[in-house]
Amino acid sequence: MKQDSSAPRRVRLRRGAAAVAVVALAVSGGWASVPAAAADSPTGTVCTPTEGFVGCRLFVPPATAGAKGTFTVPANVDALDVRVWGEGGTGGPGAMGGAGGLVRGTLKVTPGESLSVAVGGRGTGDAFGGSGGGTFASRGGNSSAVRAADGEALVIAGGGGGGGSNVSSGRAGNAGGEAGTDASEGERGGKGAVKGVGGAGGGKGAAGEDASEGGDGGDGETGRYGGGGGGAGYAGGGGGAGSAEDDRLTGSGGGGTSYADPGRVSGARLLTGEGSAAPGEDDPFWEPSDNPVDSGVAEGGPNAPGGPGRVVLQWKGTVPTELSAVSGDNQVVDPGHTLAPVAAVTRDKDGKPVERASVTFEIVDPDKLGVVFENDWLNTKVVVATDAQGRAGTPHIQAARTEGEFTVRATSAGLTKVFKLRVKTLANAVEAVGGDGQRTLPGRPFPEALQVRVTDDGKPAPGAKVDFHIEASRFDGGPVFKGGVSGIQATADAEGLATAPRQIIAGDALGTYTVTAKVPGGAGTTFTIEVVEKTSDPSATPSPSPSDGDGDDGGKGGSDGKGGSDGKGGDDGAAGGSGDGGSSSGVLGSLADTGAGGIALLVTAALGLGAVGFAAVRFSPRLRLRSQGRR
Repeated sequence: MKQDSSAPRRVRLRRGAAAVAVVALAVSGGWASVPAAAADSPTGTVCTPTEGFVGCRLFVPPATAGAKGTFTVPANVDALDVRVWGEGGTGGPGAMGGAGGLVRGTLKVTPGESLSVAVGGRGTGDAFGGSGGGTFASRGGNSSAVRAADGEALVIAGGGGGGGSNVSSGRAGNAGGEAGTDASEGERGGKGAVKGVGGAGGGKGAAGEDASEGGDGGDGETGRYGGGGGGAGYAGGGGGAGSAEDDRLTGSGGGGTSYADPGRVSGARLLTGEGSAAPGEDDPFWEPSDNPVDSGVAEGGPNAPGGPGRVVLQWKGTVPTELSAVSGDNQVVDPGHTLAPVAAVTRDKDGKPVERASVTFEIVDPDKLGVVFENDWLNTKVVVATDAQGRAGTPHIQAARTEGEFTVRATSAGLTKVFKLRVKTLANAVEAVGGDGQRTLPGRPFPEALQVRVTDDGKPAPGAKVDFHIEASRFDGGPVFKGGVSGIQATADAEGLATAPRQIIAGDALGTYTVTAKVPGGAGTTFTIEVVEKTSDPSATPSPSPSDGDGDDGGKGGSDGKGGSDGKGGDDGAAGGSGDGGSSSGVLGSLADTGAGGIALLVTAALGLGAVGFAAVRFSPRLRLRSQGRR
C-alpha cells in the first residue's frame, strides 16, 4: 500500500464497526484495548489520573436503563481513591431541582476484588428518586454507589430532590452528607433524609425510604398541580405536596443522604452543593454541561433535567519509570490517507511491564493540518490503559489533505514520549503478497516467508530495500526472526518482490502480532501473525511444517518453486515454495498407492481448491482495498 503503516490488519478490517467504538485487539501480545463510548462501557473508561496515581477509571450513567458497571481491583493494589457524585434533581418552570451529593475518600480493597458500580442518571442508579405528582412536577435524582460483590454498601452519593410545579420560586432539597436538605416551600416541601432514615413527605407526598428499605425517594403528591419527587440516597428524601386548587401551592422534594462505610473508607468527606450548584465543581473530574439545556455533573436542574452522576476510581500501584515507543513513530503517509496507531510501552524500574497504567495520547498540530483520531468523535486526545505487556495504542489517525508535520505526545505518570509523523506524497507503494494471516504454536516456526511487492508509479521497483520488523519484544515472549533478531532487510528482485530471508519463530506468549514491511523513508504495509494454543479443534491448530515437521530447515523456494531433493533448503531457513522435494511418504504418495480411491479423492480435492480459488479471485479486490486503508 502507498502508506507507511504499522497498523494491525485486524484493526483495519474492523473499522466499519459502530461509529463510536474504537476496536482493538484484546489478546495477549495484541494492542491494549481502547474503550468504546463511555455510556456503553460496563467497566468504565480509562481516564487521566491526578498526580500521584497510576491508573484511573471513569463511570458515567450507562446507555441501558438499570445497567451497572463492574471494576476488578488491579494486582498489588490495596486502596482506591473514590469520588462519587449523585444525580441532580430535575427542575420545572416554578422550582429548581436540588443538587446531588459528593463523597470522596480512600477505599480499602483487596487485589482482584470485584466491585459493583451504579451511576445515577435517567433510568439508572443505585436507588431511584421519587416521581413528580403531576403536570410540571419533576422527579428526584437517582443515587450513585460503589458496592462490594455481596451487595454491601461501601460508598453512596445521594440524589437531589425534584422541583414541584408551583409557579413561585421554589427550590428542591440538595442531597447531603448525614442529612439531606429540606425543600424550600416549608410544610408543603419534602424533608431531607437524616442518616439512614427517610425524609417525611410534604402534604400527602410519600416519605422517602429508609436505608434498610433501599433508599428510594418519596413520590410527590398527585393533584392538578403535583409535588416534586424526593431524591434517592442511602436514605431517600420525602416527596412534596400537590394541589387541586387554582392557587398552585405545591412543594418540591427533599434531598437524599450520602454514606461511606466507616470500616473501609478513610478520610471520607460527604459534601453538599450550594443552591443548585454541585459540590466539588473545583474537582478535576467534575464536568460542566456541553450545551445550554442540560446540567453539569450533579447540578440541580433549572427547568431541565438534573446533572448526571459520576464515579471515579484511581489507584497508585506500580509506578512506570520508562515510557518508550513500540510502533508508529516516524510514519509518513500520503495526504488524506490513514496513519497506523502509535503505541507505547510502560516499564518499571526493574524493566518489567506495568499493566493497567493510564497513557494519555494527544495530537499536537501546530500547523493546524486538522489531524484527528478516527472513530473517537474526531478527537485529538485519547486515554488508554496498558495491557499485560505494558503496551497502549491509539486509534488510527486520519491525515490531512495537505502536506505537513505533526506529533503525538504520550504521557504517563509524569513520563513523556513524542511520536513524529509526516503527511507527504510518497513515491512508491508496498503490498503484502505472501505470509499474512499465518498461525503457529508456541516455539514453532511460521511456515511461510513474508513477501511484499514494491512498485514505483505502478511499475516494479527492483533493488528497493525493504525493512521487515516484528512489533513485539522477545523479552516478553514475542516472536523473532530466526537467529533471535526482530528486524531484517530484503532487496526487491526484478519483479519488485522482496522476501524476508529468514523464518519467524514463535515465542511462548500467545496472541496476535504485527510485522511491518517498509521502504526506508517511504511506503510500507503490515502483516498479522498469530501464536495460538493447541486445541482439540483441528481448524484452530496450525498444520505441521513441511518435510521434517519442524519447519526450521524447510526448502527455500526458488523461481521454479522447487526445494532440494531432500525437502530441505539453505541455512537461512526461508520457507520453501510448492516444490517436489521431500519424502515420498507424504499425502500425495499415499494417495498414489490407493488406486481409484486415491484418484477420486484427488479429484474431489481439486474441485474444492478450484472453488476456493474462485472465491479468492472474486472477493480479493474488496479485501485488498479494505486492507489498504482509506484513500
